[in-house]
Amino acid sequence: MFSSSKPKTTNKKKSKKSLFKRIMAWLHLWLGLASGIIVVIVSLTGCIYVFENEIKDFIEDWRFVKPQQKEFLLPSQLVAIADKKMKDKKATSVTFGAKDEAAIVGYFVEKKEEGEKGRGENKKEEQKRGGKRKDIAKNESERKAELKPLANEKAKERGKGKGEKGKGKGGRRSGTFISVYMNPYTGEILNVKTFSRGDSPDFFRWILNGHRALWLPYDIGRPIVGVAVLIFVVLLISGIVLWWPTKWIKSIIDKSFKIKWDASFKRVNYDLHNVLGFYSCIFLFFIAVTGLVWSFGWWSKSLYWVTSGGKPLVENRESPKSDTTHVKEFKITTADKVLLNIKKENPQASGIMISIPGKPADPIGAFVYKQKNTYYNMDRYSFDQQSLKEISIKTPFSGKYMEANIPDKIRRMNYDIHVGSVLGLTGKIIAFLASLISASLPITGFIIWWGKQKFGKKKTPAAKPKVASKAIPVSKLKNNAEQEVTA
Repeated sequence: MFSSSKPKTTNKKKSKKSLFKRIMAWLHLWLGLASGIIVVIVSLTGCIYVFENEIKDFIEDWRFVKPQQKEFLLPSQLVAIADKKMKDKKATSVTFGAKDEAAIVGYFVEKKEEGEKGRGENKKEEQKRGGKRKDIAKNESERKAELKPLANEKAKERGKGKGEKGKGKGGRRSGTFISVYMNPYTGEILNVKTFSRGDSPDFFRWILNGHRALWLPYDIGRPIVGVAVLIFVVLLISGIVLWWPTKWIKSIIDKSFKIKWDASFKRVNYDLHNVLGFYSCIFLFFIAVTGLVWSFGWWSKSLYWVTSGGKPLVENRESPKSDTTHVKEFKITTADKVLLNIKKENPQASGIMISIPGKPADPIGAFVYKQKNTYYNMDRYSFDQQSLKEISIKTPFSGKYMEANIPDKIRRMNYDIHVGSVLGLTGKIIAFLASLISASLPITGFIIWWGKQKFGKKKTPAAKPKVASKAIPVSKLKNNAEQEVTA
């Protein structure tokens, strides 16, 4: 009834993976190979930049002073001392920290302003030389005057109005930033630090340029980094799909959650990629998602739309305006009044920055830092420079943090989530370790892929088939045995 013959075996092994998993594996491999080197650079620079403030606090002793039992000097007093040091430059802000921290008087020199200064010096030389050169310069200036209206029209078409003066492409202010560190009790100048976004000797500025744009011009490097990070998000999702255990039994669970350190190099490398990738996945997802906000405008708007339940992001880059109908000469002592009022309302603040208006329409800004090295819960105020009346415009970053709605609070948290400071020092350590693992994933993944290839490997010759020995009859074996016995 039942056949005793064995079923025929086939050499072809059917793949146990579903089509979906095979597609995920293909995407994970080739997208990982395409973006790997960029992910390594962005991750390593991110590791270093996470602890920027802590490292600076350790190596830059001039950022601190000996606490004294008296009040800080007022902004007008600090600015008067700093202006003498900086000569023809005008202060743009004054920042006060804790009792043991130096005050900072900030200056910003626009790139255009630097160019105008150079042109002014050249013009004086031309006047000295006289003769034909003077006529040539005159004709050149007349030609520029004729072309100026056309240039202004083109600038307007590109969206660069007067309000964008001093800003480069993408609305970034181009120029030189100068920070004068001072003793807030005595006014003693402790250090002067200068840096610019494009070219700066500052180590952390160099690290940030690599993190954001791979040390390329921002218009080129930023989209490249953005695309690589977007691919990285896809890799995280596909990685979880590939990691997911087929059966939740002990042997498979141990393989998915534990690293077998006493195994071969290939197995340890595989576990480092598989297990560490799983443990860091959720943290890397938040780091990547928040980082994309600075790469793509459409991503920033979409993320706000999702968190707000379908409300559009209000991106108003215009600052509040002071009343210019009764313009009087601005007095720096007005900033003193703003500081004293803010300190009364926020006695527990870890720091306060006062911005100094440079034009009649500019407001006096006040930024109140609730925690050191944390920015999401910062309160931002703007005051009319004449009446000191509070003025504001609707953006996610204006006003008090506690009065903001949930999507605006999430948007304010974006930077702190990205670097982990939203959870304090613990969060920064988590962000550091997650970024370190992120830098290792392309390397361990490449080693796994390389180990499966047969580049330059010699093919082993096929084994010769064994020849079956001839069977010897039993009778012959008996005769041989009898002959040996009789002998």
